[in-house]
Amino acid sequence: MGGSNFYKSRAKMRDLIESLIRKSMAGMDLAMDKMFALQPETYLRYEERFSELARLLECLQLELESVDSWSELDRIQRRVYFLEERFEDIDSVLRKRPRRSRSRFSMDNLFRVSQGGPGRSRSASRVDENGLSLEEACEVLGIDISAKLPEIRKKFRTLMKELHPDIRMGDRSKEGQMRKILAAYEVLKQRQVMS
Repeated sequence: MGGSNFYKSRAKMRDLIESLIRKSMAGMDLAMDKMFALQPETYLRYEERFSELARLLECLQLELESVDSWSELDRIQRRVYFLEERFEDIDSVLRKRPRRSRSRFSMDNLFRVSQGGPGRSRSASRVDENGLSLEEACEVLGIDISAKLPEIRKKFRTLMKELHPDIRMGDRSKEGQMRKILAAYEVLKQRQVMS
């Protein structure tokens, strides 16, 4: 399963959840200080949203303790990131600040580096370590080397939809292929930006 990498990733996710719970509680306190006396209805809306976020995060925190595979950790990560986005939506309005977009650690990268992690294959590691040539990237996506960005983007989306686990009834056997398609798309997109 990738041993120490898995446990480090789980610890990072635990820290993020705890941080979001603390921030949600702080948001409730701030809403109380700013609005309770003058705008009780507005305060109640903020209080309800922040407390619901905190409740959902606490549920994920409990779930996280029993997680013992990369796929379960990835599922929780996606849910936590969704809740983090909702927190940003609410908190940025309350504090009258620009919405922040956070940098995140990527499970995809962890899959590649973890020894024996899901989706690790010769082709996936070759893509990660050596990169793809332009010709290889075109071959992976099944497009001509002269293809323009809209065509590349359309083909990428079509392939990713076909292989996505949600479309395939939870079947994750094509994750390695999806990573290769993503790497090919990045190569071709970079080429279009540079040209």
